[in-house]
Amino acid sequence: MEITKVRIRLIRNKDRLKAIASITLDDELILNDIRINQTPKRLCAEFPRNPYARDKNHLEFIVVPKTPKVRNDMEQKILEEYDKKIRICMKEVV
Repeated sequence: MEITKVRIRLIRNKDRLKAIASITLDDELILNDIRINQTPKRLCAEFPRNPYARDKNHLEFIVVPKTPKVRNDMEQKILEEYDKKIRICMKEVV
């Protein structure tokens, strides 16, 4: 499984939420609504949640990477593209 495309949509005027990402796997499967959040320690990617989960005290994610390696690889690719997008926007402002 290869991440063949990453799209980033920046979100302005939100403290924690910085962007929404979509990734394409093997040019065949698109995963949308991956949130890029600023935590007290770092930026992280949060996969989409099920808003219709029966138990509101338990988070149920729609997409869940099966291993930590897959999750880290996806998050790294997403955050690299986010960084590129931020740098492009900073150049446009200057």
